[in-house]
This record gives sequence, C-alpha cells and structure tokens, in this order.
Amino acid sequence: MEELYWNRFAETGKITDYLNYRGISICGQIMKCYERDADSESDYIDWDSHCIGADWRI
Repeated sequence: MEELYWNRFAETGKITDYLNYRGISICGQIMKCYERDADSESDYIDWDSHCIGADWRI
C-alpha cells in the first residue's frame, strides 16, 4: 500500500502526494503499536508509551 502512494508522489512530485504517503506510513506505525498493546493481557496502561506522543504541559 505504501508503495502505491510513494509511486504516485514520485510521478507527480506534489507535496500533497508526499503527505499522503507519510500519513499512510505513520498510520501503519500506530496500528502496529495498538496491535501489540491488544496482544497484552495486562490491565496496566503505559501512559508514557512511545506510541503516544502527547505532551500535556501548558
């Protein structure tokens, strides 16, 4: 799937096509994190996980 988006970007050179490619790539990484977490049977939630990049400082 990523290759399709990369090829489209390589053909057009448009920034929007590159952003679509990056979005698919990032989505895949996030899905891997959630799949790994779903396999875990623990009730412990790791709020500092590398899968969540929220910074709650004001």
